[in-house]
Amino acid sequence: MTVVDVLPMAASVLDGSVPVPDGNSARAAAVLARQALEQIVDERCAAVAPGLLRPSMRSRLIIVTALDDAEFGACAQTAWDGLSRACHHHSYELQPAAGEVRELIKIVRDLTNQPDAGRS
Repeated sequence: MTVVDVLPMAASVLDGSVPVPDGNSARAAAVLARQALEQIVDERCAAVAPGLLRPSMRSRLIIVTALDDAEFGACAQTAWDGLSRACHHHSYELQPAAGEVRELIKIVRDLTNQPDAGRS
């Protein structure tokens, strides 16, 4: 699935159009949005630093920030941090808020609409 497919699915999960067991719609939507973000960052990273052998996501975010577009990298880092927190389940924490996940999905959607600075 591409980013174009995954982000609308995340929004559908979040709004209840796609049912998720046990009321985990916000967490499931966060997982989908994080997958979309990973694809976006992978593409940008590959454009500016081809040939790297599977760097971690943290490393890819640093590469994109340093070699491609600092603003894109900062937004991607914010989205990654928020989505990662929303994806992980801890017994002492509440489910992520739907509004928070909705805002993070919006950030990822905005990142898909940014021009590829490293390719210009």
